[in-house]
Amino acid sequence: MKRFASLLLCALFLLGVLSGCGGGENSAIVGKWTATSARINGETIMFSELNTEDREFSFTFESNGSCTAVLAGISNSGSYTFNKTSVDITYGGKTEKLLYSNGVLTLKFHYNNEDTAFMFTKVQ
Repeated sequence: MKRFASLLLCALFLLGVLSGCGGGENSAIVGKWTATSARINGETIMFSELNTEDREFSFTFESNGSCTAVLAGISNSGSYTFNKTSVDITYGGKTEKLLYSNGVLTLKFHYNNEDTAFMFTKVQ
């Protein structure tokens, strides 16, 4: 009986270790991300040069799969799935794919006949 109890404890410990005690698979992106640069028709500029001080551009990801997207000062609640190289996000009736690489999230879109990308970095 002692042997069974010991095996059971070992199995439970191993299961706890393997189940992601390190914060889960979303831990790399959980937190607030703000726009730091933009690429417009191939030219990269600092986001601060766009005169958008009064219009926040950010994403906040929670560990439970919920998020908040604030684009041009307009806030929407939503949900996301992190795929290690991208984030599929749904908010305000829209679905977007943000690319994830080397600690940077990139939102690409076509606006005013220009290819545009916003790059976001984590602030918390």
